Amino acid sequence: MNSAKHFALVSVCLLTTFVSAQAAELSVDSTTILRFEKFDSIRGNTNQNIAPATQFFGLTADKLGDGNLSLHLYGWGRSDLADNSFNSRTDDGNLTYGYLQYRFSQTGANVRAGRHTIHEGIINEQIDGISARTDLPMGLGLSVFGGATVHNYGSNGKKIDSKGDSLYGGRINYRYKGVLDVGLSAVFENSVTNPASLTNDTYGRIGGDIWLTPFPTVDIIGQSGYNRETSKFANHSYLLNYKPISKLVLTGDYNHYSDNSYIFPRTPISSSPFNPNDKSSSAGLTASYGVSNNLESALDYKHYTREFGSADRYGGEISVKFKDNSIRGGVGYHYLNAGQGFAITPYTSGSYQELRCYLMQDTKSYFAAVDVLGQFFKVPIYNESRAWEAITSLGYHITPALALSGDISYGRNPQFTEEVKGLIRLTYNMANNGSGGKK
Repeated sequence: MNSAKHFALVSVCLLTTFVSAQAAELSVDSTTILRFEKFDSIRGNTNQNIAPATQFFGLTADKLGDGNLSLHLYGWGRSDLADNSFNSRTDDGNLTYGYLQYRFSQTGANVRAGRHTIHEGIINEQIDGISARTDLPMGLGLSVFGGATVHNYGSNGKKIDSKGDSLYGGRINYRYKGVLDVGLSAVFENSVTNPASLTNDTYGRIGGDIWLTPFPTVDIIGQSGYNRETSKFANHSYLLNYKPISKLVLTGDYNHYSDNSYIFPRTPISSSPFNPNDKSSSAGLTASYGVSNNLESALDYKHYTREFGSADRYGGEISVKFKDNSIRGGVGYHYLNAGQGFAITPYTSGSYQELRCYLMQDTKSYFAAVDVLGQFFKVPIYNESRAWEAITSLGYHITPALALSGDISYGRNPQFTEEVKGLIRLTYNMANNGSGGKK
């Protein structure tokens, strides 16, 4: 959808809202960003100056009509003031979401119509359509949805994903008090372009999810998805939180993905050759401990396994805070020890060390931050043995709802001999109760 259509759609929705929302509760979220970037490419490309102006706008209008109807909008528009920052067009935009929602107070049900995202069990999809969910007797719940898919577009303005034309599905779940929530969900997509054969296929996944808290110190969250076309499991994702003593939290996680069964309908058509046998998995453990009210430490380890290699990432972070959390800072170190073949060809090693330190302060009048990130490669990339970037941010609260801020960064990496980036940001957040007063 081009920016003109976006503007027309948003204008119609806003007009509808303000005409019918005499007593509505309104919330407005507006961010204006002017970004600039100058870089010299190591690989011989001409110097570029990037200066896009981007406007983000969100609006929520509650208690419309009989009080159970609400309108939710969020989108962005961009205009390039110098070289094109993304595609061949100097202006672009997108409606992230825009939908009406009606809540049924007696049954706990709600209906959404428009562009929105479905988060139900194994389902995480953006649609232009309608969805509904409701509570049923005996702890049961039901949700259904259907509509057109929302496609991804590349720098040439053309569709780059292999999503189908429409999708539909739903979830049924059982909840027992505050201890258990277990569900079964399914999503089906029509006319999917398989990037391996470039033919239209159907795509469907079914799966189960669970949230379990058998004890106050234990949380278990997980899901498994099954692809009915490939007759294989598409993914397994599970997480365990355990708090053995006060201020100590242990977190373990496991993830496994089969490309052919999980990601092929989302793979760009122009991507590298698709290997249906590719699989990836990761397993990790994190331990965080609150040494005091102002000091927290964390250690983490994760093992990655792919068809073409494996790697281990481990390290830790120390974070501090002072003056009622108005001053925060931290330092962290991680090392990725990648085995032979884990790096993308033609690089012989993907191993690197990463060091980060940051400091930020937020007061009623101003806020500021400094963030420095460095990566040190085991084997140089384009004759560069490291990449680093330093970012400085400074902002001022003009009013409680209006803030002006800016970021500037300078760095060097294997792609650019030097890179300078910056932006100016104007943020406005307003909410009122429908009678002119602020909430």
